[in-house]
Amino acid sequence: MAFILVHGAAHSARAWDLVGAELECRHNRVVALELPDNEPDASAMRYAEIIAEAIPNGEDSTVVAHSASGWFLPLVATLCSIRRMVFLAAAVPRIGMTFLELFQAEPDMINPDWLGKDPRSEAVATKFLLHDCPPERLAWALATIRVMNLHRVWTEPYPLERWPNVPASYIVCSEDRTIQPAWSRKVAKMQLRVEPIELAAGHCPYISRPKELAEILIEQLNLDSAETGHRP
Repeated sequence: MAFILVHGAAHSARAWDLVGAELECRHNRVVALELPDNEPDASAMRYAEIIAEAIPNGEDSTVVAHSASGWFLPLVATLCSIRRMVFLAAAVPRIGMTFLELFQAEPDMINPDWLGKDPRSEAVATKFLLHDCPPERLAWALATIRVMNLHRVWTEPYPLERWPNVPASYIVCSEDRTIQPAWSRKVAKMQLRVEPIELAAGHCPYISRPKELAEILIEQLNLDSAETGHRP
């Protein structure tokens, strides 16, 4: 079994190190890929292609996308065969809409206090992303911060014609200070049509709760493969 771990807009692949180690010690293959931060004109499909290219050929793969990278996940499922899409405190796209249009329609998606903040500021990162991080882990966690330029992604209509027929899961971080937990629960039930999985953590559980997150991901292997996320 392979887990493809995709970081969000404010982190690098290094942020997955602790979860990757937990998964590997349980005999799973792990690919934590680095998305580019130097392609301001990159489209959602461009990012999806990068993710798809990192998926091992012929392996049964679960793709876990955090935060902004949830926007790419359904596109990845149209480019290659994957076992399951896992949205981790993640944005879920709406076919034909831009991200900005979705946010205007659902302003409860993002904590208003987070809007406009720069996660490269230690104070901002600590307050909104790493507030539940163990103190001895904080310096390392701050070193994993990296910001992607997603201007084109947020302003282009979502380039998907039909939702992929691939099982989906949504992990809600109940102490999230960026994407609102109540919105995450709603989108899991109403759009993905799955029961949300609750994790008592902030926005970045791969840093603050790596063992618990790894256990949740492994539990997904036992889900009925016929269960699907269906069409939003």
